[in-house]
Amino acid sequence: MRERNVLLLDLSKSMLAPLPDTTPGQPERQKIEVARTAVFRILQDAATSGSLFGLVTFTETVRVPVPLTEIHPENLPYIENLISLLTPSGRSAIWDALAVGADLLRIGPQGVHGNVLLVTDGWDNASTRFDVQVPGGPKIADGRIDLVPYMLPPGSRVTLRVIGIGSGAEKDKGVDAVRMNYLLSQLGSRAGQIGSPVAFTFQEVTTGSQLFAQMVNAFIDVGYDDDRPIEELHPEELARHAVNAARALKEPQQHATVSRIRSAHGADLGAPDGAYAEVPDIEVDVVATTGGTTPAYLKERYGPLGEVVEAYLSGDTVKALDLLARASAVLPPVTRLYWEARIHYSNRAIVEAARALLQAWAEAERLPPASQPKILRRLALLQARMQNDKETETLVRFIDETEHRLANADPAARERLMALFTKLMELRGTYQLTRIAGEGDLQDAATKHEEAVEHVFGLLQDTRLDLSTSGAAVESALDFIEICLAEMR
Repeated sequence: MRERNVLLLDLSKSMLAPLPDTTPGQPERQKIEVARTAVFRILQDAATSGSLFGLVTFTETVRVPVPLTEIHPENLPYIENLISLLTPSGRSAIWDALAVGADLLRIGPQGVHGNVLLVTDGWDNASTRFDVQVPGGPKIADGRIDLVPYMLPPGSRVTLRVIGIGSGAEKDKGVDAVRMNYLLSQLGSRAGQIGSPVAFTFQEVTTGSQLFAQMVNAFIDVGYDDDRPIEELHPEELARHAVNAARALKEPQQHATVSRIRSAHGADLGAPDGAYAEVPDIEVDVVATTGGTTPAYLKERYGPLGEVVEAYLSGDTVKALDLLARASAVLPPVTRLYWEARIHYSNRAIVEAARALLQAWAEAERLPPASQPKILRRLALLQARMQNDKETETLVRFIDETEHRLANADPAARERLMALFTKLMELRGTYQLTRIAGEGDLQDAATKHEEAVEHVFGLLQDTRLDLSTSGAAVESALDFIEICLAEMR
């Protein structure tokens, strides 16, 4: 399936209020004006990516100005004109809007599948059909529908990102973070009951720059110069890459970075849990260059970070660092530190790059476990580059690139492949037992490792049969894993 995205935009009267901006030279603008600008940029991206996009607006009434559909460039002027006419008024029916957003993403008996972004500056005070149980509050009234199971029926795969404008510490001045986080915890519990991956986050913003950046995307990565899709590799090249990746799994002393990353399904390899207030899972959007050209609309689409990346791609590292320092107040710490390390490294300032990267690791390890994998792999890729560790770089790039290229693939196929990556990473542990076992335990350790390898081989063959028509990218990924397994014997 293609990526399916629904934006829920608050049009209550409070969205007419001004939103301050700490960026020098930027005037105060209404919340709705900033949000509209971000929506225009999101639509431009949707018109070129082929993803499906829908827009839901809500006051006391929930409306669907843009049903879930593919956005075509020739339709953009009509849709943008429609959005420019949206005028805030009244109160906020947030629960009813979330239910409508889920309805747009509902696929019959398969449940709700897609990404929901909720942008609001208040709390629900107008829903008539749906409700959410709050701590210490009354039970959901008769005639109301419990929103949580409605949004997450069995079989669903949903991400929900909530951007709250303003602080709820002042009455009617923003989102109540405590109650919003409680909603997300209820959704997380429900996701655990139905076996759905947890991907629910809340981000509070207080300035126009933050709102724009968080709505459009807060983290950009740029492909390294020699990136080539795995399915374009010659079979001999693919085999050579896979053998190198296997060395990173077999030699922990020489490839310590591997122990710091997780597989895509959260196999814990040592990173501690902790609290984090940003929206980490939208910080890892990959914007690759094409033929050395700079991606279009970086500044307009991505705000202050776009200017940093634009300067970086042009080779002006001094300007990039200066812009990064100016934007530090509106960037998540892991984002800022990652780019600081990346820019320093490109400028051959190795000590400064290593110091920034070490701090980025510390920030990333505070993320919720479900949100860490992509970011940790991004940091690991940069660290491997800085240490000239080709084996670890190959392994990390393989996993990272495959997950990214399968983002719009069949969810079942993607899940099967990422589960195989998890098993492949786990073999690192059983392999090491054969290296440290004493003379009496060596045979037992080797037997256990070989049994583990054979188990993964069986899973691989089943996956190959089930995904035989899934395309070149999947086939190349399976070949890569099979060669890695053979090397792990």
